[in-house]
Amino acid sequence: MYGDLADQLEGIKTGCEEITPLQAAKLPPEPGLKAIPMRSYQMELAIPALEGRNTIICAPTGSGKTRVAIKITREHLEGSTVKEGAGVDAQRRVVFLVNKVPLVEQQYNAFLEYLSPKYDILPLSGETAADIPVGETLPEHDVIILTAQVLENALRDGLITLDTFSMLIFDECHYCQKNDPYNSIMTRYIKQKWEEKGGTRLPQIIGLTASLGVGKAKSLKDAVEHVLKACANLDAEWISQVVEHKEELLGYNQKPDEEVKAVSGRSEDPFANMINKIMEDIEKTLAIEASKHLTPEDLKPPRQREKQSYEQWVVTLARKGATLKDDLTSRVIHAATNHLRKYTDALAINADARTKDALQYLDRFVIGLQREGFDSTDEDLVKHFTEAKGELQEYAADPKYSNPKLVQLKYMIIQAYEEKPDSRCLLFCKTRALTIALLTWMQEDEALRKLNPGRLVGAGASESTGGMTQNQQVELLELFTTGGHKIVISTSVAEEGIDIAKCNIVFRYDYVGNEIGKVQTRGRGRAEGSKSVLIAGREGGNVLKEKLNTIREKLMEKAMLEVWHMQREKHGDFMKEVRRLQLESKKERDLAQALKELERKTKRVRGKGMKLLCVKCKVFACNVSDFRKIKENHHVVVDKTFPKRIIIRPHPPKQIDDWEMNGKVYCRNCRQDWGIQMVYRQASFPTLKIESFILEKPDGMRLTCRKWKNAPFEVDDITPDDISGMLETTEEEEESEDEEEELMMY
Repeated sequence: MYGDLADQLEGIKTGCEEITPLQAAKLPPEPGLKAIPMRSYQMELAIPALEGRNTIICAPTGSGKTRVAIKITREHLEGSTVKEGAGVDAQRRVVFLVNKVPLVEQQYNAFLEYLSPKYDILPLSGETAADIPVGETLPEHDVIILTAQVLENALRDGLITLDTFSMLIFDECHYCQKNDPYNSIMTRYIKQKWEEKGGTRLPQIIGLTASLGVGKAKSLKDAVEHVLKACANLDAEWISQVVEHKEELLGYNQKPDEEVKAVSGRSEDPFANMINKIMEDIEKTLAIEASKHLTPEDLKPPRQREKQSYEQWVVTLARKGATLKDDLTSRVIHAATNHLRKYTDALAINADARTKDALQYLDRFVIGLQREGFDSTDEDLVKHFTEAKGELQEYAADPKYSNPKLVQLKYMIIQAYEEKPDSRCLLFCKTRALTIALLTWMQEDEALRKLNPGRLVGAGASESTGGMTQNQQVELLELFTTGGHKIVISTSVAEEGIDIAKCNIVFRYDYVGNEIGKVQTRGRGRAEGSKSVLIAGREGGNVLKEKLNTIREKLMEKAMLEVWHMQREKHGDFMKEVRRLQLESKKERDLAQALKELERKTKRVRGKGMKLLCVKCKVFACNVSDFRKIKENHHVVVDKTFPKRIIIRPHPPKQIDDWEMNGKVYCRNCRQDWGIQMVYRQASFPTLKIESFILEKPDGMRLTCRKWKNAPFEVDDITPDDISGMLETTEEEEESEDEEEELMMY
């Protein structure tokens, strides 16, 4: 009926011309790129960068800095020329750097809207970078959105060079200082620029921020120096701010209303009184047990246990106790200070959340002790809690002792949703533990649970300790945007960059950072008529801290204005100051490197014959010569007999860069937490926390160390022979696995 398909195609004509089957099957042309709508103030921000200058773009949160960056990126990719020398093969490639994992997906979607399908865009973070050859993959894309640490690792390992790219954009660029990955990248950049004078092939630098801050400045002069230092760190020759189109900016970017609600604490707090009494009893026990070895001054605690000075006293006492050669007294001090730390935590939870939450925290601590190497020392200390538990439960259940800060928070949340039922609220608080306590409180409250509260924290910690995966973060933010969660409780991970257009209420629950954090958290309220509220205890000092941040914010505005005049009227002087500060930083780095080399040589001598003992039971763990270093940060044991001294418990696998965490390492003798098990290049390595040990010298002298960077011995980098050696399974490892299976069954 229809004849042969080929005959039909052969006869297709357009007008008078006959076309071939291949022409007939030709795909339709790809759609053009979507136009980027730009306001006048956004173009004002973009111009210095479009002119090819290394530029810091400073504008309020919600003003559209990401869109400005997309405009700059597209103009750069489409331009007939590239910044002189940038890109090793003259191909334009743009890297957009972020400092938090949730921002990768958000910014990827923003760039996708205006650059796809013409340009290849790749989103990348530590989790996703682990399975790909980074050095070969990045050059195959036009735009790469990635976390700064991924790029820094690739540069450090020689997988890629800076001149592979023609533009680097730093989101939240105020982090480019000290030891941040941003600053590590820019240190390489400036070093390469100075070493290759005149012939440097380096990318253009763009920084985005809402606030550069003032650091520790106490005067306008110091604040100006801080701003210029930011320019030096980013090799910026211009700070772009909105001046000509200020009125337009204010029309689109209204500052949220700000309120500080100071709340008095509980009028009666018998729970805190009883916890303080328990702590006092433990302090008295310490004074008796340790009096032979420590001075009365060492054993005298600060009066106010809720202050940081008390926590520091506990830490110092624990370190002194760990180094004693009297193992019995050392064990008492270790256990007692551990209990005091937990009681201090409980007091903090009680101050910020419910008494019920503080009690549950102590319950979990005691249950954990009883499960992990519970000895007579712990048993004596736990009696304080078990004897008081009945009364503590009564206080926790009595509404008379409710937390006034929570009462105020609940009232303000309900009031906000009565006024505007479709509101979106972000609630910031200090710690992951507090996000869990507040979420539990809301879920158990009849009125608040209707808002289906969610929780957002960083991906740095494991799920078992309150962390989240990248996918969980993305999913939660999507639910918040669509109204699945009407309120989200967050740590500082949501403070910067995360864009939720419908968010109109920001609460800071006794949470005050610096002046940059104040600007950033306030800016999370994007909707019209937004409000930012600080709820703070009158006694805690955060109300005063907030006032100081307001003063610092005004000081920063004055400093930015002065720099604006300086770069326009005396640009030569501006650049001289930037170069001076870069030279000072180089001298500081060179000195630090020289001291590091000297220290390394000294450590090699001092560390000979040193060994590690368990901080809790003093059993031998390993020699310092058994350690190797992976990627500068991970200190692993390569001693084949080490598995017989440990218990490894399974942990949900967590991929980080090119290694995986899959287990927790404990002392076989006392179940003290020693660290984690990591898999690197298919070999398993125990990776230890140095704070879980005491160091013993050949002469018997003992010392403690809280961080690996302060360790008094040098650790060699891991070698291929070390890795191949750890691939062989020993009898001890098999025994350890068998014993662990028995423990898990028990």
